[in-house]
Amino acid sequence: MEQEKDTKSNGDDVSRLEKYKEELIAIHHKSQETFEQQLSYISAGSLALSIGFVKDIVKDIDCAGYRPLLGIGWVLMVITLLLNLVSHLLAVKFYRKSISEIHRNEFVSSKSDTRFDKITWLNWTCVGTLVLGILLIIIFVNHNL
Repeated sequence: MEQEKDTKSNGDDVSRLEKYKEELIAIHHKSQETFEQQLSYISAGSLALSIGFVKDIVKDIDCAGYRPLLGIGWVLMVITLLLNLVSHLLAVKFYRKSISEIHRNEFVSSKSDTRFDKITWLNWTCVGTLVLGILLIIIFVNHNL
């Protein structure tokens, strides 16, 4: 009787863990979606604000100091947007591939993890280009106020 109770208890634990895992996966997907969206908003917004600053405050870009910083900052914002797009497209491709492998009974966790490590690398690269781009634009703005 006690062994039967332990088996049921273990089954309940597995069921709860499975449910918890599904919740974590859903949270991860939502977090990833929000991250990509916010990254796009911030980089596009930084581009728009800095263009507005040049147009309305600096006016004559030829007289502005530290112009290369602005140009590099803009390039980094564009790179951020493009890498973010690539990251999203790859994530969709990798999810489809993993689902297909599961259906064909060919899923290998380590291969899937390696694929998704590329997304993590791209996301961190996006964060780096975003931060560096914003920093360069802020330095440009600070010297041209």
